[in-house]
Order: sequence, then structure tokens, then C-alpha cells
Amino acid sequence: MTGQFNAVSDHIVKRIAHTLTQADYPLSTPLVVAFSGGVDSTVLLHAAVAFRDQYHCPLHAVHVHHGLSPNADAWARHCELQCRINDVTFHQHEVTVESGARKSVEAEARKARYKVLLEVCQQVDAALLLGQHAEDQLETVLLQLKRGAGPQGLAAMGEAQLRQGTLVLRPMLALEKKDMVAFARDEALSWVEDESNSHNSFDRNFLRNEIIPHLLTRWPQLTKTVGRSASLCAQQTELVNQTAQEYLLASMRTESQLSGDYLSSLKPAWQSAVVRCWFTQQGQMPPSKVQTDEILSMLEAKHDATPEVRFKWGMVSRFNGDLYWVTHQLEKPASSLSLIPGNAHFLPWLEGNVRVSVMDYQDSDKLSLQTNVRNLKVKPEHENVSKTLKDWFKVWRVPRWERNGVPVIFFNDQPIALIVEGKCKYVIPRDRRISVEFEPKAAESCRTL
Repeated sequence: MTGQFNAVSDHIVKRIAHTLTQADYPLSTPLVVAFSGGVDSTVLLHAAVAFRDQYHCPLHAVHVHHGLSPNADAWARHCELQCRINDVTFHQHEVTVESGARKSVEAEARKARYKVLLEVCQQVDAALLLGQHAEDQLETVLLQLKRGAGPQGLAAMGEAQLRQGTLVLRPMLALEKKDMVAFARDEALSWVEDESNSHNSFDRNFLRNEIIPHLLTRWPQLTKTVGRSASLCAQQTELVNQTAQEYLLASMRTESQLSGDYLSSLKPAWQSAVVRCWFTQQGQMPPSKVQTDEILSMLEAKHDATPEVRFKWGMVSRFNGDLYWVTHQLEKPASSLSLIPGNAHFLPWLEGNVRVSVMDYQDSDKLSLQTNVRNLKVKPEHENVSKTLKDWFKVWRVPRWERNGVPVIFFNDQPIALIVEGKCKYVIPRDRRISVEFEPKAAESCRTL
């Protein structure tokens, strides 16, 4: 083996071992290499083979066939051959990359690729190895600067991170492209060249082909210094996120409701950090600065106003001074249901079961449930007056998006009870022969539109 092999391959092997150990994963953890067949992933695969031989872990390679190049079939055959030569389990997956107005082919291909890679990792219970290197990190920082990103964006790519429960490792971030190419040539490795890498219509290619070479000619150490800045931004982001998480926990009335008073007591920068942390906790991408500012501006709305900021998954709305996380409702409320005494009836829009028990129930009796009856006038138990439901909803501070789905139980066409925010409220005159129970299917995680 040459010195070049030791310098490059040994570095990758050591970084894989280090990051697995730091993440408290055994060194025998199965590994999946994202294998495009280009020089970067080829170098990574060969280093992963050395790691496997040293630590005896299962090794897989995944090639994603995007179908975007006339050479895609040849690349797939090349990758399969390399895996056979190195006794690596080979997976090939074909994907369809969505295209159209306002869609980036580059971004859609990356999304489809990650989906496949993570699915395979979950199937074989593996960590994922990606082949990004120092110039890729520099490209990422420059793209984030172009987008006006803050410290979290400028932290760029981490050497280790969890993504949908999968440990993702980038053991080549400190290596420069020229060193990996020299290693590949020295070891007579075979790789493919993607002709699209010369298309400067893609932002990354433009930076890689037109900008970064000039920057590195002027400042040869730029990849190292930018990498150090990204690392410092990552450290700062981690500290900020830890504190934001503490503030988020303090502001949560439920997972879907944040105290407006508590948020308003924080400085604006921490308010923004808490909102971003809330989105991450809910499994959604953090909002943009414009969206974050719009959400926080709702805290200053009039007391009786119910402003909202809409997203693909639903909306963030303010009600009674608090912020609510409201997802699109998968099941619309049933307008009416016939009920059988003693049976549990699942109400999908409330994600729970309602059970009505009736003593001395007769065949001629009728038990039913209705929703969206806001004009129904009732006198709830322990209240002194009768009002329409829409007026009681205001008194009880029921969020407006939940009102249409409030079930009212009828016995022989007379209202006997209603279910409000998971609790039963009986109405007068109370019939003591009848009892109503509501059991949520699971702990409340979000409210529904």
C-alpha cells in the first residue's frame, strides 16, 4: 500500500470508527454506502471495505438510478460490478424525479435519493455513509450565504447526524478533492463521470466549476478555514437549540399549544428560536424568517382575533392569546351517527371512542350523535342559563376549527350530552339512566382543522 492510500483511506476508516464510537454505536454496526459510482463514492466504498475487513461489519452499497442521463444504465452496471469485486451487498433502486414549474431537478433528485437511502438503512438496521468532502462543504456554506442563512444554515453538513432515526456519517469532510482523485488513480480505481457535472445551470456546478477554483487559487486554505467556521457555527447552534428547547418546554401547555404570554416575555430572538424548535419537534422543516416573523406577529393581534399562517401540512393559529399547531384533518366529522347503547363507537376526527350506556333501553328508543349544530340551544349541567352552542363555544374558549366537529349525543331527539375537547358535558334536564364516556385513542399530539 502506498503512503497516499494510508493518508486517505486510513483517515476515512478512523473517522468512521470515531463517529460511531461518539454516537455510542458498536463498530460492528452495518454500514450502507451511498454509491453513485463517481470518484468520491468510489473512494468511500474502498475505505469502507477496509473498515469492514478490520471490524467485521456487514457492508452494503446503494445505487440510486435517477434515469436522468442516457448513461444511467451503464453507471448502474459499473456499480454492481465494483460491488461484486469487493464482495459488497449491492442494492439498486430506480426513482422518478418530479419536474415542472417551480421545481428544482437537483433538489427533487436529492430528495428521492435520500428517501431510498434511508429506507435501505432502516431495512438492514445500518448507519449511512455519504461521500461529501471539503469542497462540498465549502459549496454548501456559499449556497447558504446566498440564501441568507443564519448560524444553523452556515453550520452546513455535520460529520454525524441523526436523520429519521438513521445515523448519517460524512467521514470525508476534511479531505480535499485533489487528494481523493490522487488516491483513486494511485490505487487504479475505476469510476464514472457524470456529464451533468459540467452543466453550470445547477448552482453547485456553477460554484464548483467557475467560482471555487479561483477562490482556492487565491486562498489555498479556504476549505479548511470555512470548514472551521462551519464547525463553530454548529457548536453555537447546538447551544442555542439546547436553550431554545428549554424555553419551548416552558411555553408548552400541550404539544400543540404554546403560551402566548410566555412567548411574549422572551426576547424576539429567543421567540424565533422557540418557534423553529417547535417546528422541528413536530417533524416539519423550520419556517423561513418571513414565516417566523408572521407567526410571532400574531402575538400582537387584537384579543378577539384569530390570525393564522398556513403551510402545506396545516397552519399555526392564534386563539385566546396562545399559538396552536393545527394539522389538516384526514377525516371530516360525520354529520350524524346512529349509536348502539354500550358499544364503543370510534370517532376518527377526534381520534377516540364514545360509549353511551342506557339503563332500561327500549326497542323504540333512539340514540344518535350529531355534529355542526351550533344553533342548538342547551343548558349545560352546572350552568344557570341556556345559550346556543356557538355562544357556549365562546364561553368555553373552544378553538373555532374544532367547533364543527363537537359531537352532541341525542336520546329520543333530545340532547343529553356533548363532547368538548375530550370531555363529556351533560345538559339539563340530566337523565340519570344515561352515562357517556369518551376515551382518546392516544395522548393528544395535535389539534385538527
